[in-house]
Parts: sequence; C-alpha cells; structure tokens
Amino acid sequence: MPQTRRPCAGIRMTRPSSYDGYQRLIDAMREWGVRTCFGVNGGGVIHLLKHLAPYAHRPRDDDAIEFFNVNEYVAGFMPLGHYLSSGRVAAAVATTGAATKLLLCGLSDAKLHNLPALYLVAATPSELRDRAPLQDSTESGANIAAQIAAELPHGTFVIDDLSRLDAQLSAAAHELAHGAPVAFVLPPDVLNAPMPEQTAAASIRAPSTPHLPAETVLERHLTPRLRARTLLLVGDEAHAVPDIAALTTQLCSALDAPAVWSINGANAIAHDNPYAAGYLGFGGSAQAAQWWESLGRDDTLVSVGYCGDEYTVNFAKAKAGLVWNLAERIPRYGSRDGGFAHLADGEFVQTVAPLRETVAAISRWSQSRARAEVRPAGAAAPPLAVRERGRCGPDSVDLVDFYRRLDRLWRPGSIGFDDVCMAYKDRQHVLQRPHPHMRFYALYRGSAMGGAYGAGLGAKAADPRSHVFVFSGDGCFRLYGGALAEAAALGIALFVLDNGAYGLIEQALEHVLPGMQRERYHGALAQADYAAIAAASGWIGCRLRPDLANLDELMARAYRTERPSMLIQVPVDAAQILGTNPRIANL
Repeated sequence: MPQTRRPCAGIRMTRPSSYDGYQRLIDAMREWGVRTCFGVNGGGVIHLLKHLAPYAHRPRDDDAIEFFNVNEYVAGFMPLGHYLSSGRVAAAVATTGAATKLLLCGLSDAKLHNLPALYLVAATPSELRDRAPLQDSTESGANIAAQIAAELPHGTFVIDDLSRLDAQLSAAAHELAHGAPVAFVLPPDVLNAPMPEQTAAASIRAPSTPHLPAETVLERHLTPRLRARTLLLVGDEAHAVPDIAALTTQLCSALDAPAVWSINGANAIAHDNPYAAGYLGFGGSAQAAQWWESLGRDDTLVSVGYCGDEYTVNFAKAKAGLVWNLAERIPRYGSRDGGFAHLADGEFVQTVAPLRETVAAISRWSQSRARAEVRPAGAAAPPLAVRERGRCGPDSVDLVDFYRRLDRLWRPGSIGFDDVCMAYKDRQHVLQRPHPHMRFYALYRGSAMGGAYGAGLGAKAADPRSHVFVFSGDGCFRLYGGALAEAAALGIALFVLDNGAYGLIEQALEHVLPGMQRERYHGALAQADYAAIAAASGWIGCRLRPDLANLDELMARAYRTERPSMLIQVPVDAAQILGTNPRIANL
C-alpha cells in the first residue's frame, strides 16, 4: 500500500478580501491532499460545490479538487475505498434531509474501521429553528449535528463561527492524521461571509497511550518465557504499514510463531509465509481456530494491530498469559484507555513505535538467544481442508472451483472488495492465503450491504490505472443498482453472486431457527437480469457459465484497459455452505 499522506495541521496563505469560509475550507482540503469529493449537489451545498470542477476520469498529478456526481449512499463509502487503495483522504458531501442520512452510512464504517475520511453535510440556518424550514436539520427537526456528534464525539465540527474556523480545521487535521473520520456541518449563512481574524487555536492534547520500548518488553517479559509457545495475531490496522508482509514473515521467524489474521489483516501476510495458519473467525480455518482456542497461561500472544472484533474472535478474550501488542498508532475505535488490556485475560503490554524498528529489535534479541524448538505452522501443516455442507445445483457455479480458478488469474495492480454477501465469508475460507497480486478488503464491522460498490468506485477514482474488482450479492445490488450509469466509464469489474436470496440469512437461519418453514426466513428475492440492467446502464453485461468455461475469457476482458465497467452475473446456490460463521451462535 502507498505511504499514507498525513494531513497538515495548518495552512499559510495570502487571502484576498473576498475570501470566504467556503474558500477557506476548500484550501484546507487541498492542503490535506483531498483531490476528489463524491456526492450530489443540492440547496445546502451549492455555494461549496460551485468552486469544484466536474470529475474527469484520468491519472492526475495536479492539486485541484474535482466533484464526482453519484448518489449519497454510494458516495458515503467512496472515501473508504479511495483511502484503502491509495492512502489518501477523500471527501463526501450531502445536502440537508435524507441525503445526509444516506451519506452517513459510509461514515459509520469509516469510524468502525478506523479509516480517515472527510464528510461535509449541509445544515439549516439556526435562526430558522421552529419555523418549519424544508429538510429541517436544526434542533427542532432532525437535529443532525447532535446525531453526528453522538457517533463522532471528537470529529464533528459545526462551523457556526468563522473566527474559530482555523482552530476547527487544525483539530480536524489531527483527527485525520490519527486514522479517524471527521464531519463538518455547514450552515450556508455562516460560510458565505468573508473570513474574519482568527481566534487562537487551543493546543491539542494527544490521549495517553501505554507504551514500553521493545527492548524492555523482551528483557522483562519474553526472556523469562523463552520456551513458551508464541502465536502472532495480525489485525486490520497492520495493512497500512509499508512492506508489512515482509515484516510479519520476519517477525514469525524471529519468534518461531505461527500467524493467524483477521479478514483485512490478510493484506499484511505474505503468500509464501511458511508460518501462516490462516484466517481467524469468520470464514476462517480450523488450524487458526485451534491455535487461538488452545492459548493458555503459559503462552504468549504477540499482535500486530490487535483485532478483537466479533468476526475475528467472537468476543473471546485472549487467554494467553502475556499479550504484547505492536502498533504504529492505536486506533480510537476498539481500544480502551489507549490499549487493549480489556480484551486480554493475562498481562497486557504494548509497544507503539515504527514497526520496522520493533521487528529489528525482536530479531536481534532472537539471534542472541537459543530458541525453543517450534516448527513453523505452515511448513508442518497438511493442505487446508474446505468445510463444505450441501452442494450446488447443476445450474450453479461451484464456489470452491470458482475461487480457486480466480486465484490463478489475478494480475499485478489488482484490488478487490467483498460485499456483505456469501463472498465475504466463502472466498477466504476456500483460499486461506492472500494473493501476491491482489489486496482484498471487506467493510465487515458495519456490514452495510452494497458498501463494497462505493468502496470500489472510490479505489478506481484514486488510481484509474488500478484493476478494481467488487464481489457483491443480488441482495446488495438493490442498494446501488441505480448508480451504475455514473460508473460506466470507470472500468471496474463487478461480480454479482445471484442466488435469488439473501444467502447469508438463509444459511444462518437453518441453525438459528431449526424446523422453521423456509418462507418464514423472509430471504427470497425477486429474480432479475443483472447483466441486462448493466448493459442498459452503459456497462458490459456478461454471464458466467456454471461450468466456468468462459471464466478465463471474462477475466482477460476484465484486465483490458480503456473499456467500460463490466458486470459478471454469477449463478450460485445458497445451499452450498462453505466455512464457518461464528456469529450464528450469538443470534
């Protein structure tokens, strides 16, 4: 992944006498590296967006901010894919009313996945409170500022006094630099005014973070446990570290530790890491689960970006006697008091420092001591078995064959997004290893259906030369199907898994509601010709044959440049159940 660009805290510029609040905000966005803003124009934001040129799809090296016109639900997820693809912050905008509510679905996932993104939402002028204005966002209406502040207490900025705008921009830059989304609430009557003299910004105090230098942890904690088993847990936060896959392999070797990882943590694992034991949790491997569940007081868990979410560990605390978290920054969401001691049964210590330096210290320590005889998990492990219950019908694709065939066809420069459908469980279960040419992401913590489509568009806007693939379901399609035309020229590839049902619901309810009549699952979907819908929207519409006879041809076409976007309709069967869904036990 490219090096993350840190937003700057301050801006120095010469301001003309007509310089207003909107122009100040746009200049700040430009300084933070924002180059694209996504959304729909409307009454509350017209005086902001009049300063932006329309989006043009091509590689760029200028610093202008362009506006990509697409519905607010899709737009809300586009900054997430943009950042995951490029490490650069992007913005999404909405006017008052329902437009804001749609946009904020993406903001929720940005918070839950600790991804920096900028959200700009219009506000009704405060003097119109109790006067029934259209799309009332004041305290007497939707009270939208309070709603957003409840979700982002540190990252919500209501621009109601232009003399404080510089201070608010400085605080927002601090949030973005620490991996958190921010939202600006924009009353147009305030921002249209000329910029006044600015009040001094208050100093920003960084929250305290527990930290011990690596050398201290090694001497005090690991040296006395030399012959203890060690397990490496690689979490979602690790993916942003440069050369992370090589570093985790080096770490496994130095600690003689097998590695398990979260859904997005896979992007921090090398395909040929001999210590790799597989995904943990949702769609995970039996081997990874066995390592995690067998941890005891005599064992050590080393984590690279601790990941204790429901889909990874299903609320279980780490049972190791020592948990050592390695991180370059501590994410706000998921942590408590600057760490993860609340998720460990045993002692918790933490090193917050450049990971390359921490791994180098561990390697030096390892070389100076006789290590326990522990064989690499991957080297000793048998081929990973696929857990399968039920079979697909003759008119459906065998998903095991489908994912294995695809895994042989990825090319350099590829990035993929799994939607909230069977894809975001089944793919990793079948393969259990990341691909050296393909990074896959899932916005699983919020699990907003259809969000992967917006993330894919954002990734393509960030780098038009990248090969972007989205795996979605026929249920998810209903959330973004009306926004295909706006993406026709982008050249993404969208696989729609078509089983005529909310497949995950149907699979789960067989266990949650045993003996219940199937129609009470309420999972059936009306059939639709998704390839034809795409073709009518200016896309290439294709259908994958059940025997996969045309998969190679379709993938070769998907990698062509200068083509329209491409939808591939994939006939699948919800009766083919792959992998595990630990969350079922919580329902």
